[in-house]
Amino acid sequence: MEVIETRQRAGGAIIAVVCILAGCCYGFANLLSGKYYLPGCSFAELRPQVALPMFIGILYGPWAGFLCGGLGDMLGYGFSGKGLLFAPYWSLANGFMGFVPGLIRYWGARVVTSISSFCKLLALLLAASSLPFTLSIGVEIWKGGVTFHDALFQLFLPIFITDTIWAFLLVPVFIRGAGLLQIRIELRTILTVHYLLILSVLAAWLSNVIITMQNELRIEELYILGAVTLFVLVFGLVVSAFFAKRITAPVILLTDVAEQAAGGSYANVSLLEKIVSRPDEMGTLATVFRNMIRAVEQRETDLRRQVSELRIEIDRKKQKTDLKKITGTDYFKQLKQKAGDLRRSVSEQEQVYNVRRKANRIDSE
Repeated sequence: MEVIETRQRAGGAIIAVVCILAGCCYGFANLLSGKYYLPGCSFAELRPQVALPMFIGILYGPWAGFLCGGLGDMLGYGFSGKGLLFAPYWSLANGFMGFVPGLIRYWGARVVTSISSFCKLLALLLAASSLPFTLSIGVEIWKGGVTFHDALFQLFLPIFITDTIWAFLLVPVFIRGAGLLQIRIELRTILTVHYLLILSVLAAWLSNVIITMQNELRIEELYILGAVTLFVLVFGLVVSAFFAKRITAPVILLTDVAEQAAGGSYANVSLLEKIVSRPDEMGTLATVFRNMIRAVEQRETDLRRQVSELRIEIDRKKQKTDLKKITGTDYFKQLKQKAGDLRRSVSEQEQVYNVRRKANRIDSE
């Protein structure tokens, strides 16, 4: 028990050290990205490093992500000379940005293995890129530091759009490297569509930024277009997930039934009837596969019966052979001769006994 507790403490200490180091990296990256503000913004930056606290939260849990994000943001202010507590509510927002994705382990999808778990991951990344900063921006408005218009177009939309794009782009790569994303055919399909859409959105967003910097597009138009583009991205991912699920579900079902059949279990072959009814090539494949499995099952049944019958026949022959071996030994012959002698002796004694009884009866008469 003490050994287990010691290991748990050591594991917790290692995680804490990793989170602190990741927070330092996040803070240093914030310092570097502080030079690259988005058009029309004096606070929102291009921050690909937002994927780091999100990844730490997914890897080690919500509070680990909170520590990485919050500490990293404070260190970023400290490195820049503004002081660790320059904007505590923004540091809290960064902490919760790492906290929210870590909730995926309580949503039954810590290891992403299917389209549904991947959609849960994207939903949490979307929430992490919006909800925490909504609260911090609300504090800014409440303090009277910015108007609602400026808060929307200079803070919320720039942060939300860019952080979401970076999160969608980098976090799946990180969790794949950590072994928390297992590539199956359905995930391979949705990931292909996911990155095609992300790159398309990123290209459109950067082109709009360039146009804005050339004074051909107003700031409000830039971020409205960005929000619309992001909405199209999310909508496209939802639609893609739906169709990818429909396309890959029969293949996954066929694979599962094949694995069970390889292990000698044919109980779920009837599930293929859902695919057999399809009029396309997948239905034909399922029909052929179902018939093949049933034929294999029938052959196995016949083979077991034949083996059982053969085993019985072999046992009978073995019994006869063993009996011949026993009866053919000298010892058995001697026993047989002794048994015959014993039977003859008993028979003779019975005859003598019967003669004496008759003689005694005659004498008594």
